[in-house]
Amino acid sequence: MINKLVFLFVFLMMLAGCQSRQTIITFTSPDMQLTGAKLKIGNLLFEESSDSSNIVRFKLDNIPTGYAILQFRNTRKMIFLEQGKDLTIRFNRTTKPNVSRYNFEGKGAPENNYMEQQSRLPIISLNANSTEEEIIRQLNDTVNQRKVVLQSLDLSPEFKRLESERQRYSILRSFSRYNGWGNGLYSFLKDQLAENPELLITEDYQAFLLDALYAIGGESGKNTPYSYTAGQLDYIDQHLKDTTVIDFVLNSVLSKYMEKCGTESIDGFMEIFRTKARSHQVIQSIEELYGKYNRIAKGQALPEFTFLDVNDKEVALSSFKGKYVYIDCWATWCGPCNLQIPALQQLEHKYKGKDIIFVSISRDSNRDKWKSMIQKRKLSGVQLIEKLPTHSEFSDWFMINAIPRFIILDKTGNVYDMNAPRPSDPITEQILDKLLVQ
Repeated sequence: MINKLVFLFVFLMMLAGCQSRQTIITFTSPDMQLTGAKLKIGNLLFEESSDSSNIVRFKLDNIPTGYAILQFRNTRKMIFLEQGKDLTIRFNRTTKPNVSRYNFEGKGAPENNYMEQQSRLPIISLNANSTEEEIIRQLNDTVNQRKVVLQSLDLSPEFKRLESERQRYSILRSFSRYNGWGNGLYSFLKDQLAENPELLITEDYQAFLLDALYAIGGESGKNTPYSYTAGQLDYIDQHLKDTTVIDFVLNSVLSKYMEKCGTESIDGFMEIFRTKARSHQVIQSIEELYGKYNRIAKGQALPEFTFLDVNDKEVALSSFKGKYVYIDCWATWCGPCNLQIPALQQLEHKYKGKDIIFVSISRDSNRDKWKSMIQKRKLSGVQLIEKLPTHSEFSDWFMINAIPRFIILDKTGNVYDMNAPRPSDPITEQILDKLLVQ
């Protein structure tokens, strides 16, 4: 009988050990109505709605220990989760100055409270007059000091391991604010640029990874988007092994290149991408982006786009065929756009009577304000505005996410440059002069 009881006890203990260990993450707010929230853990995304008590509760089985991202409304908050350690997060929309909006309770609170304190530390100040060696020493000393303090605290060993590395990258990313780097920059960054997929969810590691790669891309000394991208992709191809890290950096590097240069000279880059990328999501995203930018590559024809002039008369972009068209995409409320107006007016004066038409397309929703500025600042050229202030097919086609944006069309009405330099850039006159002698 005793043997049977012992066997039953052992069996129950083994069964309990095989069962999942649930971790409960509770999110609430005393002064903001929650409709729901999302919790991103690695590649997993959990979504829950709030209950009648304004509480969102995640019941998670067998979660990996590490960082996670809590998303609600337009806010993202990094937290630390450990299996079996429940955590309650209270968000206060209104607080006193210098008081955190987040309060943490439960077994997982100490680690998250520590991270919250760290997030409020001042940014490291780098002396512009320091030598490169002194800057590197300052960064390394700060890393070691933070590590000593962290290891002395009564916190989870796994948290201290990960947090020590996260803080290292948080400190090292300060290098991008120092402008005195010489050749020693590259060997230092390469030594620090370790592949750490556990930290890929953190902003600190992402920022250092991309900043360091960009700096390494400039090692050749050539200051062009193509040379920087080529340097980054060569380093990725030759040195990085972890597929999740490679997917992340490839996505960022190629997206930025296409945003600046479209598909110009991109074939070699895409060959590396198609060889190295593994994530279906990243592959699909970049291939779709490639297709969109390819439709506005040099020489590509445009659909028919029609706008309104100051007299509310429809004007088709195709009506300017036979001349080069320099397009300014702007708005009256856009500060950087307004700063370009004097330089644009100088260009209009210089090329008056030549085979170049200057067309300004406004994104303003208030047409009276737009017309008023045209009169007040005596804007010349062809002044047009979107027919639908809430939607722009033209902006969608050219993927205009920020203004001012400048575009050049050739005499046939096809794309010549989908992202031309600004009027204030001296190279703009060189480009226009070259067009006129072709």
